[in-house]
Amino acid sequence: MVGFGLTTLIQSSSASIGLLLALASQGLITIDIAMPILFGDNIGTTTTALLSSIGANKTAKRAALIHFLFNVIGTIIFMAALRKPVEALVVGFTPNDIQRQIANSHTLFNLINVIIQFPFARLLVLAAEKLVKGDELEEVQGLKYLDTRIIETPSIAVNQASKEVLRMGRIARDNLRAATEAFYSKDEKLLQKVFEEEKKINEIESEITKYLVQLSNAPLTNLQHSTVTTLFHAVNDIERVGDHAENIAELAQERIEKKLWFTDEALEELRIMFDKIDEVFSKALLAFKTADPSVAREVITLEEEVDIMEKEYRESHIERLNAQLCNPNAGIIFLDLISNLERVSDHSSNIAMYILDALK
Repeated sequence: MVGFGLTTLIQSSSASIGLLLALASQGLITIDIAMPILFGDNIGTTTTALLSSIGANKTAKRAALIHFLFNVIGTIIFMAALRKPVEALVVGFTPNDIQRQIANSHTLFNLINVIIQFPFARLLVLAAEKLVKGDELEEVQGLKYLDTRIIETPSIAVNQASKEVLRMGRIARDNLRAATEAFYSKDEKLLQKVFEEEKKINEIESEITKYLVQLSNAPLTNLQHSTVTTLFHAVNDIERVGDHAENIAELAQERIEKKLWFTDEALEELRIMFDKIDEVFSKALLAFKTADPSVAREVITLEEEVDIMEKEYRESHIERLNAQLCNPNAGIIFLDLISNLERVSDHSSNIAMYILDALK
């Protein structure tokens, strides 16, 4: 209890163990007194994680609880069965150096604890899930990787921000696919899901931007500053992709409400362009994730192909309109669709260019 209370009070097991070593060096405590305090220090150090998990998501709370359970169980095992053997072992190694004995006891406590409990790791996870209840689906509604407390460690914060931006990109890609499917299937429920997801994308974009502003004011290296700048630009382009997915959903909704029909040729051209855009944006996200210059350059090449495709399809559709082969209202929707898809391609190219510039 002394070890636990001291470490909890000063929030540092290193400091409390340092005090323990100082007392031992003055001959004020012996190894048999030091060991229970040392075990208490190991429990006390878990309170830092427990306090940090307040207000965090359920996964963070469970991780902190597993840390606590791990050390409590280890302390019970040592106090019940292993204290005397470990004490005899460390005294045998360094019989006249109590500071070494305490340090070696600390090392053995953690090593043996891992060896004993590792086969039961799954049980610790199950215990944490029972004690901290909740559906994991709740966690994905907002930010998943960002926490302002991590900004104190910029290298980790920049990496987590990159993960969050990539996650936002994947949500935007999935929403683009859903809008496309809704256009063909005329599924109004799917359209509503697209509109809801767009709100989610906007919320994530806002939160990421706020986080990046805070992060940019942290002590960053030149490379980290460059990465944060890239993230600012990428977030904006991904948000615009989300907007275009919403535009496509609105056009699909207009098609349903007005019961508009399209020629087979027009539908086939749209399908080809939808597939091409999905490829371009997916590769842009891959380039962002891997920082692979060859993938980024491939995105730029594909974007040029989309520009040509958009021009050809626009001209062919105007010819169909002139020949009165399709409904004029449907023709307007067709032109708006390929315009929105071409803009998605432009934003994909922007992301690829950011990657290439950052690599330079």
